[in-house]
Amino acid sequence: MSEAQLVVVDDLVKTFGAKLVLDGVSFAIPSGQICGLLGPNGAGKTTLFRLLMGILKPTSGALWVDGLDAFEDRVATKRLIGFLPDEPIFYSYLSARELLELSAGMHGLDVDSAMARAQGLARRLRLADDLDDYAEDFSRGMKKKLGLMLAMLHRPRLLVLDEPTNGLDVESTHLFYDLIQEEAAAATTILFSTHLMDHVTRLCSHAVIIDRGAVVAQGPLEELKRSYDEESLESLFLKLTSGSPRA
Repeated sequence: MSEAQLVVVDDLVKTFGAKLVLDGVSFAIPSGQICGLLGPNGAGKTTLFRLLMGILKPTSGALWVDGLDAFEDRVATKRLIGFLPDEPIFYSYLSARELLELSAGMHGLDVDSAMARAQGLARRLRLADDLDDYAEDFSRGMKKKLGLMLAMLHRPRLLVLDEPTNGLDVESTHLFYDLIQEEAAAATTILFSTHLMDHVTRLCSHAVIIDRGAVVAQGPLEELKRSYDEESLESLFLKLTSGSPRA
């Protein structure tokens, strides 16, 4: 594996009984890049994220993060990854502050230093006045913000974000843009899924498009558009995921 590639997915297959969910998926993400994972509903994006987090075991093939097998070395791999699920779920009867302190302790961080960083993130995300409230009572957008803070708290090498702007208002979405670009500038590698093509065009250097469990295109955005003779990412996406049988 090239040292320049932080994430490598190699001929990944995942089945659930007789159902084939991922079919020979292969791609790589260079270190320090922002990569968009695109696909229609049911394409396999969330399953891929669960495999990357070591929650599921591949039927065959492998996922590597900085040379570690995402399943076999899942404890060590999780130290390298910050994960934001589409619908964050938090422990009942814990405040946002208590969740952040718990996460800091679980990662072996100095809690005071970690909370100072968290407080700065909370101010930027307009969440500072709500840290002592129960997280389970937060709105969907507030839960997304708290989930992002928890994902970033231990300064991971890889951020994996599943539909990160769902539930966010316009201001919060732009704050998210700024944070993600700053993290990438600090050499964090970012993989996120979205159905919003303008987000990918604005943020990403690379994209992976999957359809019905298989990769139909991948690479730098501008190269992809040139290769398929398409002016926009949206037209390319529609062309490759139109429902016609794959060759």
